[in-house]
Amino acid sequence: MSQLITSVPILVVLLGSPSVFGQSQTSDVKPRHCSVEKYSRDLPYPDSLKGSGIQGIVLVEAIIGENGCTRSVGVVRKLHPKLDQVAKDTVDSWKFLPAKKDGKPVAVKIQIEVNFKDGA
Repeated sequence: MSQLITSVPILVVLLGSPSVFGQSQTSDVKPRHCSVEKYSRDLPYPDSLKGSGIQGIVLVEAIIGENGCTRSVGVVRKLHPKLDQVAKDTVDSWKFLPAKKDGKPVAVKIQIEVNFKDGA
């Protein structure tokens, strides 16, 4: 049985501001689980919400397994259903470097702040 470390580091990610990250691209295709080894800060802000003024932080919590893949990804602090889903799907697609204890990979629970800015 794997051991779960319960320290909760917070990773902050900024999404959707073309003025900060260049041209933002949107896609209706959900990224595959654990498929993005080096994630980009240039992530989609839904076209349907551009110009809405909706911006803020979605807090996502996940367990990072011994293999660096996420499991049990959930939204702890919501902002808007579409933004919540983008944040959850994006974090679920990332592959992390696993935490180590005594030189061996261990599962950890982390919280990730995903900051959305309406760049319209």
